[in-house]
Amino acid sequence: MASLVFRSVLVLTLLFALVFAVGIVVNAFLGLPIWTAAFWAILVVFLEYLLGPFILEWLFTIEWVEPEDLSPELAAFAVGVCAERGIPLPRFGLIDDGNPNAFTFGHWPRNARLVITQGILDLLTPEEQQAVVAHELGHIARWDFVIMTWAAAVPLVLYVLADATWRSAGDADEGAGALLAVGVVSYAAYLASQFIVLLLSRVREYLADQFSASVTGDPDQLASALVKIAYGLAQPTEVARTKKNEQAAQERAAARRRSGAKAFGIFDPNTAQALALVEAGTGGVSMEAITEAMKWDLWNPWSIWFEATSSHPLPAKRIAALERQTRALGRPSRFSFRIQQPEGYWDEFLFDLGIMLLPLIGVLVGLAVGVLTLGMGLLLYPLIVGVFWWVKLRRVYPQRFDEQRTVSSLVGEVKVSSMRPIPCTVKGKIIGRGVPGLFYSEDLVLQDDTGFIVLDYRQPIGFLEFLFGWLKARDLIGLSGTVRGWYRRDPRPVFELREMTLEDDTKVKSYFYPFRPIINYILTMIGAPILLVTVLFTLSVLLELFM
Repeated sequence: MASLVFRSVLVLTLLFALVFAVGIVVNAFLGLPIWTAAFWAILVVFLEYLLGPFILEWLFTIEWVEPEDLSPELAAFAVGVCAERGIPLPRFGLIDDGNPNAFTFGHWPRNARLVITQGILDLLTPEEQQAVVAHELGHIARWDFVIMTWAAAVPLVLYVLADATWRSAGDADEGAGALLAVGVVSYAAYLASQFIVLLLSRVREYLADQFSASVTGDPDQLASALVKIAYGLAQPTEVARTKKNEQAAQERAAARRRSGAKAFGIFDPNTAQALALVEAGTGGVSMEAITEAMKWDLWNPWSIWFEATSSHPLPAKRIAALERQTRALGRPSRFSFRIQQPEGYWDEFLFDLGIMLLPLIGVLVGLAVGVLTLGMGLLLYPLIVGVFWWVKLRRVYPQRFDEQRTVSSLVGEVKVSSMRPIPCTVKGKIIGRGVPGLFYSEDLVLQDDTGFIVLDYRQPIGFLEFLFGWLKARDLIGLSGTVRGWYRRDPRPVFELREMTLEDDTKVKSYFYPFRPIINYILTMIGAPILLVTVLFTLSVLLELFM
């Protein structure tokens, strides 16, 4: 615990040291009060801090309830923890969505909101629910939503300073080179600060995990909940348990109708969707499924990059930290991961990286051809870029969807990535939105007999996605059907939708892939005739020389 607190203080110190250092350097070269530009940046952050919770309440559909309406046991636990730790009892909200998640927001602890989804109540045991609520109370106790809001101001201030320096360099008659160099340094600091803010966020998540484990006395409960909220393999399979959940949900709904509480709220879209295999008849978590899901986090090289650019640690690393805390308490952990890695995955990673960079490689090759041919080869530039782009699209969007898969079998795939998808077909039921509570969330959540996964609905124009989420998505919840598309990890398990057919004969299609090759075809159509003319011209010149 102490080391994590120290890391939080160290990260915050480093952030503001960057601002101070860059501000001093820029001020020295410009001879102007840097505080004028920085003031506006800070003002924007202040307005975001002041108005953000109200805007978020307007955007997200949350039903504000009394804690007892969620669960008497959960309410008693929350009240007890708040009283023991001196935390103001937050306002509780519920999102009627099967995608399990929980989050907090507000201005400070005394007006904090703690929101959970229906999926938390349906898929987690009472002990796991308490562990999740304790995690969110940990965020409130440490003012995390306040700290992260103001920490995010640092990159903005650095960007303003870099922009101001570049503008001054363009107008300066003397010292423009030095000003430009300062601008480059400022921009580099801006980029570095973004990664530092993400690091701070991940540290705060570990601290909240430790808070939860300390108040529940059982770190394994949060680890079990994380499995259900991070990998996409949870399924309440017992008929009796399902009926009990339905009855409890009806009772809670009746209580909420009597109270008449209705409002809106927020959700973190970067939070992973979720799951865990549940063994039929026991409700216990399948260790085999957990092990398979954790392999990607721990073995696939893409996970290193995704964690560095994420606000949350990888689930496997959070579970490992909780495992260490369990052992520190002198108890064996249920979530040990001791499987030897069978092979290295860096060759696949480097190949995927090459595929991702193919369009850029095409640009460089086209420029190189132009330089080597004294500019004439630039006429072939569209064709070269088009060919490289076409190769990438063929790799990233394979078109055979014959293979029938389940959610659990997909999550266990280690070599999959955003560049190495699995084209397949999955059958299941739509149980909620990808972003619970967001009225225009276009993504959906599909559940089969082994778990559930987010369906990534994409269109070539973002406004079409907004219209689908606003006008159509809600009507599809509760329907069963078949989906075809591409399974990827980024790092969450996600299924990019190509086509969906539901039981009421509703068909939903994504035209994102068919649209993407259009530009490729245009470039090829422009470049191919140029290539033909170039070849014919070259042949004619050669014939004249040798005839």
